[in-house]
Amino acid sequence: MNDYADFLKQFQLHIVAVVVATEVPPDSPDAEFRGVIDVMRNRAKSRGLSLVEVVLQKNQFSAVCREDYWRKAMAGKWMPAHVERCYSWIRRDWPDSTQGAEFYYSPISMVPVNSAPAWAAKMKEVEVVGVRQSYFRFFREAK
Repeated sequence: MNDYADFLKQFQLHIVAVVVATEVPPDSPDAEFRGVIDVMRNRAKSRGLSLVEVVLQKNQFSAVCREDYWRKAMAGKWMPAHVERCYSWIRRDWPDSTQGAEFYYSPISMVPVNSAPAWAAKMKEVEVVGVRQSYFRFFREAK
C-alpha cells in the first residue's frame, strides 16, 4: 500500500473506534464492546459496505449525532484512552457473539429510560452472554 492508502485505512478505523467509544461506556464488560462491533460487522457483511460506511449512515448510531463530544473525540480531545481501547478492539477478530444481530439499542439511554424503540417489536431479540440488558439489547430480523 502507499502512504495515502495506509493513512486512509487508519483514519477509517479511527472513525469506527470513535463511534464504538461513544456508544459503549469505558467501564463496560468486554462482551458489550464485542456485541456492538459485531452488529457493525454484521451490517457491513449483509449490506456489502465497509465498517466506516456502516457507522456513518444517517441516524444509525446515536453517538455520531452528538456533535458535542463526537467532534472532540475525532480530534483526540475526548477520552483518548477509551478511543484507543476501542481502536484496539476493532482490529481484533472473534466469532460473532450476537447470532447475526444487526440492531441494538440501549435501554438506559432511551427517553424515557428503559423504553424500547418501535422497531424492536418487529425483531427477534438475541441474548448475548456477558451483556448487561439494561445497557444493550440486541436484535436480528424475525424469520
